[in-house]
Amino acid sequence: MKIIFFRFIFILLFIITVIITYLSVFGIETTKFNSQISNQIKNLDKDLQIDLKKIKIVLDLFEFKINVKTIGSNLRYKKKIVKINDIKTQISVNSFIKNEFLLNNLVISTKSLEIKNLISFIRSIKDDSKLYILERLIKKGYLIADIKIEFDSKGKIKNNYNIKGFIKDAKIDILDKYKISKLNLIFDINHKKYILTDIKSSFNNIPFS
Repeated sequence: MKIIFFRFIFILLFIITVIITYLSVFGIETTKFNSQISNQIKNLDKDLQIDLKKIKIVLDLFEFKINVKTIGSNLRYKKKIVKINDIKTQISVNSFIKNEFLLNNLVISTKSLEIKNLISFIRSIKDDSKLYILERLIKKGYLIADIKIEFDSKGKIKNNYNIKGFIKDAKIDILDKYKISKLNLIFDINHKKYILTDIKSSFNNIPFS
């Protein structure tokens, strides 16, 4: 009887170990969190929507959390679209077991975006005269960014956001008199400061860095 019991315990522990290892290394795909993430995004603005496919979840045993990641999503605001490379967040294992979902952070990685289209997208959400002027000045250029945001208990974005990325081959015309072209730079932005590095460009056809 004892041998049968120990065999049962051994098999059970083996199965649990295999499942945990698989979840930690490969993860699984699910649509379980689609509605929760969509609702959280919509809390920022009722017209802001996100297109989600299947979400991959991977177990992080060291932090006792579950990493949630979606690939190939789109942010939509009315008729304007921003293409997203992936969105990541974390939830506690306890929340997952209790079928509770509290989104307190997001890391959004964009695909290569046209700067003018991105500014136009932001203006459609929150119009600002400075954004209008910037949209008129920028003639072309692309950027890729990683956006890290956290939410408070009411679902509002905290002031500790961080945006990192780079701008490539931008062109800016100021009053048709001052022309900045081939602008490339790396940016690191938070609510307190803007850091721009590795700036290379051409000002009225004069290269500078």
